[in-house]
Amino acid sequence: MNIAIIVGAGKGKRMNSKVNKILLSLVDKPIICHTIEKFENCAEIDSIILVVNKDNLQEMERIVEYNCYEKVIKVIEGGEKRQDSVYNAIREANHARPNDIILVHNAANPIVSEETIKKVIKAAKDFGAAAVAIKARDTIKQTDEDNFVDITLEREKLWCMQTPQAIKYGLAVKAFIKAYNDEFYGTDDVSLVERLGNKVKIIESNIDNIKITTKEDIEFANSLFSKARVGLGQDSHRFSKKGRPLILGGVLIGNEQGLEANSDGDVILHALCNALSQAIGGKSLGYYADPMFEKGIKDSKEYLKKILMLVRNDSYIVNNVGIMVEAKKPRLENYEEQIKENIADLINIKKENVGLAVTSGEELTDFGKGLGIQCFAVTSLTKKQD
Repeated sequence: MNIAIIVGAGKGKRMNSKVNKILLSLVDKPIICHTIEKFENCAEIDSIILVVNKDNLQEMERIVEYNCYEKVIKVIEGGEKRQDSVYNAIREANHARPNDIILVHNAANPIVSEETIKKVIKAAKDFGAAAVAIKARDTIKQTDEDNFVDITLEREKLWCMQTPQAIKYGLAVKAFIKAYNDEFYGTDDVSLVERLGNKVKIIESNIDNIKITTKEDIEFANSLFSKARVGLGQDSHRFSKKGRPLILGGVLIGNEQGLEANSDGDVILHALCNALSQAIGGKSLGYYADPMFEKGIKDSKEYLKKILMLVRNDSYIVNNVGIMVEAKKPRLENYEEQIKENIADLINIKKENVGLAVTSGEELTDFGKGLGIQCFAVTSLTKKQD
C-alpha cells in the first residue's frame, strides 16, 4: 500500500496574501486541487492524508467533498512546524504495514509528474527511503565565517531537494520517534532517516516540479499550465481470420472483415487515445487499456473515456483532431461523416473540428496490400480558462 501525505499546514507568509497560498487560483482552481489530483489520478497511490492549517480545515474538507476525491481518507490539522505536521499524518496512517510506502509531498508543488511519483515509490521499495531532487546547475561555494571561499563543492554531486519523499512506513515511524526523542528538527523528511544511518536514494525530478512560494511562482506555474499541447498517435492491426466485426471510430462498418486485437480493434480510437495521452505527457494506450481488458472491457470507447479523463484532470480541452487512415480495404466513403460525427460526440467538440482522410496505400505497405489497417492521429489541446 502507498499512502500520500500532502502537507499544506503552513502560513505562506512570503506570498503576502490574506488567503493561504494553496487556496489561491492556478489556472482554473485552487493550487491544492492540482496537487491532490496528481496523486488522486496516480494508479500507484492507494490513499491520501491531507494535512492543513487549522484555520483552513473546514474549507479543505469542503474542497475534498465538492471534488469527490475518493482517495483522500483524512483531512487533519497540522502541527507547529512542518515536521510536526508530517508526524501527525504518520500517526494517522496507523493502518499501514511496516513495508508500506509513505510519500510526503508539499501541497504547494502542484506540477509533480506521475512518472516522478512512480519512480520514487519504486526506489523506496528497493532501498527503504528515496527523495526527488534537481541537479544543481550553478557552481556552489562554501565560505568561512568572514565570507571568504573555503571550498568549491563538486556540482556533479549536489542536488536541490524536492518532494515527494518516500519512506517505508516502519522506517518512517522509527526515524520520526528518534527525532522527537532527540529534539531534532530536520530540513526535510529523509534527513531523519539519514540520522539512523540508513541510505537515501535520490531520484531526478521533473523540471516543472516547482514549489510555489511567491506571486512570481504562480505566474510561472500559470505559464506552464497555459502552454498549448500537440499529440501524435499511431495504431495498426491485421485483419482477423475469426469473422470479427470491423469497428472504426466507434462505428460498425457493415459486412467487412474485422481486425485482430484483444479489444474491438478500433485503430482509429486507439490512435486517437495515443495522441491525446502523448499530448499530456502520458503513456501509450496499452498502459491504461490492458488493466481494463483484464476486467473484460473491450470497447475502445471506454479506453477513450479513460484518456479523456486524464486530459480533463490536467485542465486541458481538445481543440481539434486529425485522422489519417491507410488501408486498401474497406472503402469508407459512406462512413466518413458518421465516423467524424461520432468522434466529435465522444470528445465533445464540433464535427468540423474533426478531420478524416483515407488513403489506399498504393500497395506500398502491408496496409496498402490489404493485410490490415493503419491509422495516425494528431490532436491539439489548450488549457481550460475561467
